[in-house]
Amino acid sequence: TRALSGSVVMAVGGYAGDLSAKSVLAKHAPRLAKMPTTNDERSSGDAITLCSAVGAAVENLDKVELTPCAAVMPNAPDSDFKLVVSDAICGAGGRLLDARGKRFTDEMATAQLRVEAMGRAKGPFRLVIGESQAASVQWLCDFYLDRKVMKKYDGPAALAKEMKVAALDASIGSDALYVAMVTPALYSCAGGLVTGWQDGAAGRVLSASKQPIEGLFAAGEATAAPFAKLWSVSGIPMLYSIYSGRIAGRAAAGSGKTPTDLRELIISSLTAPSKVVEESERAEQSNEAGKADDAPAEKPLEEMTQEELVAKVKDLMANGPPASAEPAAPSGISMDEVKKHNTKEDAWIVVNGDVVDVTTWIPIHPGGEQAIVAYLGQDASDEWNMIHKPGTMEKNFVPEGGKGPVLKGKLGSGAPAVAAGGGAAAPAGLSMDEVAKHNTESDLWIVLHGRAYDVTKWTQV
Repeated sequence: TRALSGSVVMAVGGYAGDLSAKSVLAKHAPRLAKMPTTNDERSSGDAITLCSAVGAAVENLDKVELTPCAAVMPNAPDSDFKLVVSDAICGAGGRLLDARGKRFTDEMATAQLRVEAMGRAKGPFRLVIGESQAASVQWLCDFYLDRKVMKKYDGPAALAKEMKVAALDASIGSDALYVAMVTPALYSCAGGLVTGWQDGAAGRVLSASKQPIEGLFAAGEATAAPFAKLWSVSGIPMLYSIYSGRIAGRAAAGSGKTPTDLRELIISSLTAPSKVVEESERAEQSNEAGKADDAPAEKPLEEMTQEELVAKVKDLMANGPPASAEPAAPSGISMDEVKKHNTKEDAWIVVNGDVVDVTTWIPIHPGGEQAIVAYLGQDASDEWNMIHKPGTMEKNFVPEGGKGPVLKGKLGSGAPAVAAGGGAAAPAGLSMDEVAKHNTESDLWIVLHGRAYDVTKWTQV
């Protein structure tokens, strides 16, 4: 048995994902334990259980915020787990409609007020936004359409016909419509561990006597928020999680414990950039493409000295990755093939062009099963990149037969790739001419330090 000791920062989330009879919810808010939730099994109150065992104080465990915009998925309408539809849709002009097709609340009110209004109105409820209003959040609507969270209608008449009402609320307009079925659901926890906020107690978990517990820190939904009345305002839970995380991190870093080796962090996160190749460089790189086999093997990053590592980073920043000298080969696995592997017993996904077999990874995925199962047989790149840093998937690859993600190959058409003129394949890279084509708010690329970035989504936030 190996024992580890040192400072501990509890940042494992809240308790709104456990609806079982012995859960924190069942004990402190039994009425809420019967509702659907937008939290998965990771949000199970582990911080409360672990820290209570060493005398930590807790408070406000009955304070769980609801969202009015949890999506009712057409293929799983009765599932306890729901996906959240972003409040950005409401901010762009979305309308909440009741069963009569009428608007019944102010969509910019707090989540609590909107949920209360749903309790007084008659469902089912729909979040509706016109196509012209959706322009500022088009990427979100496209994302929800692709995941069948939303459905597109030709206009208000088409939706009114499906709802079996004479007409929709006049505020909807006459555009084509993006529509999501929504319902109230558990969203975020305002109760949890009691932490200090001032002087030497900031970020520290407190005991029942309000004294800091040595070496124990906490942040985010693992803790009790000091302003429960503000918790239902859109964005406040995220802001609090970031702020409290910084406080706890600084407090733990200043506690006298030995920090993690920064060099190890650099090595673990280092990935070669995607380089933009000027047209003038392509011909020169093509001439050099056949010489790679003669180059000596490069020393692994973990074996480099500090000076060698710094030189490697500078070289990558200046020149990008070396041109591939691999011969032409089949262009990859088709998306049609990926779609066939869409069960937990035979599970493939696509992440950033890599086709990955995640069958044995599902039961042990740190983010929980649902985070993977929702995208089986699909391209999960957008979702993956929202919450993981570059290189994370690659670091977790295991050989065939291992327990973890197995790289099956690259995504492609499945047909053999033929290099121009029968020679070696052209070096990878994007031309500036290609980048220049993506110059609108709905399709925007930029280049920084030789790397091409699609920043379309980030122009909205």
